Amino acid sequence: MVRAVIGTIAVLAAFGVIEKSVDASTGDTGTCKSTQAYALMQPGEGLTVRAEPSPNAEIIGNLSVLGEHNDKSGDKGGLLSATVTMTASQSGWVRIALQSAKDYTALDRNGHQYGWVPADLLTVDARIEGAITVYSRPGLMGRAMTKIENDNVNFRVLGCRGDWLQVINARDGNIWIDRWCARREEGCRAG
Repeated sequence: MVRAVIGTIAVLAAFGVIEKSVDASTGDTGTCKSTQAYALMQPGEGLTVRAEPSPNAEIIGNLSVLGEHNDKSGDKGGLLSATVTMTASQSGWVRIALQSAKDYTALDRNGHQYGWVPADLLTVDARIEGAITVYSRPGLMGRAMTKIENDNVNFRVLGCRGDWLQVINARDGNIWIDRWCARREEGCRAG
């Protein structure tokens, strides 16, 4: 089984990169974890969370950090980070799990489990241990483009399709990585 250490997915509210890493597997189907996202903001700044993947959708809450460091936040050159879990994407938006978002404040009492933020605000800073193959597109029609092996890489997130994470960077271009996206908060679908 090939394993990869996924570094950060940072919401570029202030265009910073952080160093916290989480483990995720790129092995057999059903073995990956939900992708962690980190919102980087100045103290007191917020990121609007919407009910649907649209800039006109109802605002259901706010992801923000108040300037105090907690176990999920740290000083990143004057920026603070808030952790969320990315569970799906649609039309340039990423769905995040709200119950596990430590720095989320709901604006209503509807108890939304998920909210949406723009995907183009996310980036992945990953330390690849071992090798992963990246593809031109997801699924059986995608061709293997290259292998990334024992390397530090930065990607901007474009979205998910099933278990596949679509990213772009200067070195590899627009690529797809299998089993880096989760279909639900608990991880990838079974079998």
